Amino acid sequence: MFLGASLLPVYVFGSGGVQPTHLLLAGFAGLKLLTRGIPVTGWLLALFAVFLHSLAVESIYVMAGGNAKFLINAVFFFYNALLTGAVYVHTRENGLSTLVPGILVAAGIALVTILVTGVSLRDIGDVTRATGTFNNPNQLGYFSVCLLSFAYLFYREGRVSYWIAVTVFSVSLYLAIASLSKAAMLANFIVIIVALKPVSSRNALLGWLVVIIAGMVMLLHLYQNGALDSFIFMERLANMANENDSSLASRGYFAILEGNLAQMLFGLGGEIVDDIVGHEVHSTLGSVLNNYGLVGLALFSIALAVWVLRLWQGYGAAGFVCLAGPPLLYGITHNGVRFTIFWLLFSASMAMARNRCAMRTQDDRRRSTEPGRRPLARGAVS
Repeated sequence: MFLGASLLPVYVFGSGGVQPTHLLLAGFAGLKLLTRGIPVTGWLLALFAVFLHSLAVESIYVMAGGNAKFLINAVFFFYNALLTGAVYVHTRENGLSTLVPGILVAAGIALVTILVTGVSLRDIGDVTRATGTFNNPNQLGYFSVCLLSFAYLFYREGRVSYWIAVTVFSVSLYLAIASLSKAAMLANFIVIIVALKPVSSRNALLGWLVVIIAGMVMLLHLYQNGALDSFIFMERLANMANENDSSLASRGYFAILEGNLAQMLFGLGGEIVDDIVGHEVHSTLGSVLNNYGLVGLALFSIALAVWVLRLWQGYGAAGFVCLAGPPLLYGITHNGVRFTIFWLLFSASMAMARNRCAMRTQDDRRRSTEPGRRPLARGAVS
């Protein structure tokens, strides 16, 4: 698991193919599930249901003369369901002790490769988006937003200090800017403000608020004076509304409207979507909707809804924003269904939130049965 997490940024083969990290994590998942069993949880059953549904849809289209290569979409769902189950079991039992060093090493690999290969943040001619050891810049951007969420998770669980978390936040932001991914930059900018909020004291909170306001005023002043015009990432963000590839239609959201009623319910399948859009749907939820219809989206949404609810219960509103916000915001315009680090984040944060809720329940029960304290009446509000 440590090696698999460490090699997350290392892409040896083409996109869509098996990478070293996939093989290592598959070995971990197999060993863990063989020794500990598959956890029976509602969200995991929903993910397996998505796999079965996608397999049925793609198989029907193949039997009707479609290309068999699109069956790989169902394999991705199967792999990620097994991986999330294994990581969930491991993290619930052992905490984050394995993931922390692995993700930090991965962050180091991604940062060093960007620095070694070189990237210019200013407009000096032809714009080249950094990729590092990934195959394309959007993969680097997705890695940056999941890294941001992981850093927050590690900090909230006391596995890293506040300043180490701030350092990883900075790395995440730099990777997003280097990738020139608009979605990654926006997700980082928005969430880092919340993630940096200290929880130690009222004075620290006041200081954070003053710094945030002062920083925003300074950035606005620099932008109005044209001091940021030479930075490529500022040009990308400023022109986002005028770019054709930023609309939902260009991302492929509405391909399903060209199908019949049965296809709207059960999906167009990967090949038909590819024929209509010219590429896969660049959206996490949108890809599931178009490929596997309202049924597939409903099943997939069950798993996401349980995750969101669990994070809210375990970490509160700020925790929900910082843990689920970056990948979900990025997923509006990019497909994160296959991205392994997202599923590591999904299962690890789910497990830790579940542990938090369980510990809180135990503490409440212990306090309610302390000598000299009357137990709460049924239905009473503590």
